[in-house]
Amino acid sequence: MRDRLTERQNQVYEFLRTYVRRSGKPPTIKEIGAHLDIKSTNGVHKMLVVLETKGYINRTKHEARGIEIVDDVGYADDEPPGVLMLKLKEGVGRRARPLTSETADHPLPRSRRPLLLDPSLVPDDVDLDDCLGVVASDDGMNGAGVRKGDLVVVEEMDWRDVPNGALAAVLFFDHVVIRRFEFVNERLHFRAADRTYADESARPDDAEFFVVGRALAMMRELA
Repeated sequence: MRDRLTERQNQVYEFLRTYVRRSGKPPTIKEIGAHLDIKSTNGVHKMLVVLETKGYINRTKHEARGIEIVDDVGYADDEPPGVLMLKLKEGVGRRARPLTSETADHPLPRSRRPLLLDPSLVPDDVDLDDCLGVVASDDGMNGAGVRKGDLVVVEEMDWRDVPNGALAAVLFFDHVVIRRFEFVNERLHFRAADRTYADESARPDDAEFFVVGRALAMMRELA
């Protein structure tokens, strides 16, 4: 199991991952610094050393684009980050029944890979037709037991229906994260459980944040 990333380290890693997926090649040191507002090439170099030490990338010395992502968790090379449609495990020997939500109204692309779900993992009163799977894209909720790369089953709902204090899946820019949700003083608040990650808040109409729904269950692939 790899070491956790701080918020800043995860920002660098996710930029590398997204850049490689979209362009088919890794960014240069200058491109990383320009995108993430890291002033010096030495600062970028230190970040890359940490990511390599923690096992997230490999680097080839003296190559301008000598960065390799070790494990792009959760998606194939030609798939963008997004959500996984659920398949319900109905019983031994039975074919899984595909379940898709018709209520989604958000910009998350849908992965072609389904997530096979045992219905006993979610409460009996939850309609599985309203559920989907997401991949947690950071370690912000490590203190609550959710780590980067974990698969999380989410009940899609409007932010107004998410109870204060519940874990919620939230689209931050173009990544899905899990956070403790609160609506206080007419603002949405997203609380991180890892102290190296900052809490965020936004107005309900802020386009940079989108509440996907309430997190119900977490699954982790053990190495």
